[in-house]
Amino acid sequence: MKPKLVDPCPPDSAQVCWATRRLARAVLLRLRAAAFAIEPRIKTIVATSDGLVEYRLWRLHGDDGRLLLEFDLLREPGTEWKSLTRDVCFLARLADLRTHPPGYFCVHPLSDSRDIAIPLPSNPRGLTPRAIGPLL
Repeated sequence: MKPKLVDPCPPDSAQVCWATRRLARAVLLRLRAAAFAIEPRIKTIVATSDGLVEYRLWRLHGDDGRLLLEFDLLREPGTEWKSLTRDVCFLARLADLRTHPPGYFCVHPLSDSRDIAIPLPSNPRGLTPRAIGPLL
């Protein structure tokens, strides 16, 4: 049985937090489907902020933490990655990591505050130290 997640939202914001979490889960499922269609081995997506509002795909990892692909942050990743990138940006903007614990909105902060990791639901191990080790 999974332990119940303690809701960090104040009672007057609980409805909004609940709706945002459901939306984040839906986006995460769509991310999983898009990632699987491109490369079935993708289990963790790492993105970095450009310092403004947008996030860019940076690294894709397998379930064993192995780096599958690293993007050049100065170039657009290509048309096949467009929907995945759009969902990553949307999910990153939904996640309020200052007031909610890591993973609450399906997003985990990394040691550099510009970077986030999104473990896909098909990743049974979640974030592994090996996957994020070079970033720490």
